[in-house]
Amino acid sequence: MRDPWVRTLLAVVLLALAAFLLRDQKHFLAEGWATLARANNWYLAGAVIAMALAMVTQAEVMVVLLRTAGVRVARGVANALGLAANSWSLTFPGGPAISAAMIFREQLKWGATPVIASWYMVLSGALSAGGMALLGLGAVFFLGARVQPLTLAISLLVLVVLAWATNWAATHPRAVERRLLAALTAFNRRRGAADDRWHDRIRAFTEQLSAVQLPLPRLTLAMVWSLLNWIAEIACLLLAIEAVGGTPPVAAVVLAFLAAKLVGQAPVTPGGLGPVDLALTTMLVSVGAMPSADALAAVILFRMVSFALPAVVGWLVFLAMFIARSHRGGTRRRGEA
Repeated sequence: MRDPWVRTLLAVVLLALAAFLLRDQKHFLAEGWATLARANNWYLAGAVIAMALAMVTQAEVMVVLLRTAGVRVARGVANALGLAANSWSLTFPGGPAISAAMIFREQLKWGATPVIASWYMVLSGALSAGGMALLGLGAVFFLGARVQPLTLAISLLVLVVLAWATNWAATHPRAVERRLLAALTAFNRRRGAADDRWHDRIRAFTEQLSAVQLPLPRLTLAMVWSLLNWIAEIACLLLAIEAVGGTPPVAAVVLAFLAAKLVGQAPVTPGGLGPVDLALTTMLVSVGAMPSADALAAVILFRMVSFALPAVVGWLVFLAMFIARSHRGGTRRRGEA
């Protein structure tokens, strides 16, 4: 993998594989292009800007959390990783898992330990899900929909507790170490092993965990960026609807968006193409009282901006990252020679 030619060839192969996996979605791209031609250009431009802001806010969550843990990461690098990882998530079946592995691997290259990278994954996921539940509660309240708010409230509470527990563990590593060592010692005794077996691994784990210091202001900032990420995506959908002449209630659009996101959690197709579009169109018709034709046009436009455009940009960024690394690797080897 250090040979620049191998890196370039691998990048080309991955792009070809992505095109092959999306070969059955040509009709979606054709319909999207036709919808783009009819859309209001000002609202369309606004939707593109909103989607760009969504990607930026996603990267800001990474910057805030990793810098808090002592990892020096530049905003440009974090944004590039977010775009590249997002393209993998949108393109391949099971893409979110591949994307998470890619982010984890890159963070290790930045100097994060496996514990810090795992801590980031857990906490950022909890913040994202918490923002989703909060927006859902607000939409239910303003829309007066017949959705069990208690269910959403319990989900939000669980996510808040998870985020708090993760942060508490990071800020109290010695207390975590004592409890883990006590539990491990008891386990070793029951198994007839030495009391201190694997104690060194526990101490190494808590030593890495002690690098994380997340005061309340920084945690709040990460929560705000995570919530703004959802708001920017919803704004993209609203502007896409306005671009085709639709005017549904904002709360209805929020509920439709969140329902589609939940459907997309099952990575059946790349980027949820098909199931997500159906769920979003159905919700806009039923909850947003939009005509079917307008709802479908809005969804196609939204998916062109939130799926096709980020995927293309992300793959270009990924290819640029590959070429840049190949160039640095080749220069380094020539210098050593």
